Amino acid sequence: MSDRTTAPEGEPYSHIARNVERIKGELAAAAKEAGVPVPRLIPVTKSATPDEFLALMRYFPQAAAENRVQAWRERVELLAAADLPAPEWHLIGSLQVNKVKYVTGKVALIQSADSEKLIREIGRIAEARGIRQDILIEINSGREPDKGGALPEEAEALAAFAKTVPGVRLTGLMTMGPAFRNPDDYRPCFKMTRELFEKLAAEQLFETETPILSMGMSDSYLPAVREGATMVRVGRALFRRDND
Repeated sequence: MSDRTTAPEGEPYSHIARNVERIKGELAAAAKEAGVPVPRLIPVTKSATPDEFLALMRYFPQAAAENRVQAWRERVELLAAADLPAPEWHLIGSLQVNKVKYVTGKVALIQSADSEKLIREIGRIAEARGIRQDILIEINSGREPDKGGALPEEAEALAAFAKTVPGVRLTGLMTMGPAFRNPDDYRPCFKMTRELFEKLAAEQLFETETPILSMGMSDSYLPAVREGATMVRVGRALFRRDND
């Protein structure tokens, strides 16, 4: 499957293909400047209309992420109705324990595991289905009381717990960071998360040779690259029209 995103000029959603290529170019340039590997781009479809989502999946079918379980299920149904292949799905929003059964084994990566209770339930469902579910621990790097994620000082113990749960495979960390006007203001949160990531990796708490550090969204993907993100999650910036 080609990594290049193309769309004939004049098509209603050709701007999405141009946005994907522009962002990929920006990621590559920022990574080169910082001397780090180019992170993987995961499109987030939360802000897309159904038609925009389908256009993105025609241009860039490799992967997609959704915030809410119900929205993900609706996207899955849209793809099936359009006879389009499923991407590698990621769930990036808060996950309620009672909804674990809908996504475990159905998405490639749950990026928002943030408690022993949630990880235990993911593991229980995964074991019952004869699989191991890949997860990331979400870090509340801004210590925001109204947001999900484990506090930084809780991460080591939570990672050690995840390693004892047979049905899950801990593959890295994720963070969002507070909403800042200046993109560079994200960097302290990203730097702290990267240092925590490196510490847990050195302690061999991730069960993969290529652990994932998922940081950065539409307003913050460039500072995330500069702080060593291996994966960025971009939504709104993919769907902006050229004159927006």
